Amino acid sequence: MLRIGIIGAARVATYAMIAPARARTDVVVAAVAARDGARAADYAVTHGIARHFGDYAAMVADPDIDAIYVATPPAFHLEHARLAIAAGKPCLVEKPFTMDAAQAETLLAEARAAGVAVVEAQHSRCHGLWAIVAAQLPRLGQLRHVEAWFNAPVKTNADEFRWQAGLGGGALMDLGVYPISWVRAVAGEPVRARDVMVRAQRQADGAFAATLDLPGGVTAGVAADMAAPFGAALRIDGAAGSLAITNPLAPQRGGHAIRLETAASVTDIASPAEPGSYDAQLAAFADRVAGRAAWPLPADDPVQSMRAIDLVRKAGE
Repeated sequence: MLRIGIIGAARVATYAMIAPARARTDVVVAAVAARDGARAADYAVTHGIARHFGDYAAMVADPDIDAIYVATPPAFHLEHARLAIAAGKPCLVEKPFTMDAAQAETLLAEARAAGVAVVEAQHSRCHGLWAIVAAQLPRLGQLRHVEAWFNAPVKTNADEFRWQAGLGGGALMDLGVYPISWVRAVAGEPVRARDVMVRAQRQADGAFAATLDLPGGVTAGVAADMAAPFGAALRIDGAAGSLAITNPLAPQRGGHAIRLETAASVTDIASPAEPGSYDAQLAAFADRVAGRAAWPLPADDPVQSMRAIDLVRKAGE
């Protein structure tokens, strides 16, 4: 049984960790910790978690906890993942991995030196959809252009960290990490960001759009908006055809479709809704911890992800 402790009594943990764990017999959310002990206690009661802590370090050090899930705002990811590394416990860190590429490099270097598995919660990339994308890419011929976007309305509560850039919020960090990851998965690492548009809103970027230059002359458009209705899409254009994917974020939520267009035909491709992206992510993490399989993404993916975000951020200044 893999016993996971959650750092941060966060909403994201309810669907990214607690629900997937309940669907398994070999994983349990054994504890939750929050800086406010009363908040941790309330969260534990609400979500049926056996133990709660008012101190992160105490939970991480507990011998009855095997692995850690960091669900705090990005500004604290480095600090909290370091607690897991110090305790020698594998750690799944919510996206974005850190505040910038330098922090990501530091964290992964410390994890390697300690021999501790630390990975980023890129749930969409854990879904079976990506095996289908990889199989279809050769049919597109030489890649030319990729379009990826993700919009989702974010509540404007006063305490919502996603509207606070200082805590790691904003459209680029919170939503943009996904379309940027999708582009990187199919076209490689961006070498330049340009034509950046940013809509300042509250204390963060409420929306952004940018063009990325990628290896081989490939270009990509990426965008995200925290005040727009929910939606996500990825389109990959090549010399011989195009692949259009509706809702590559979380196919299990519905509205998911894959269409391959070539000069000869238009084909709708079936994609498995289950296991869902969060279930697949937890399964991959459990396999990585147990040594049954490697993490689905490259070991340096969190660094490359943050480098791409840094490119866009710098180009938009």
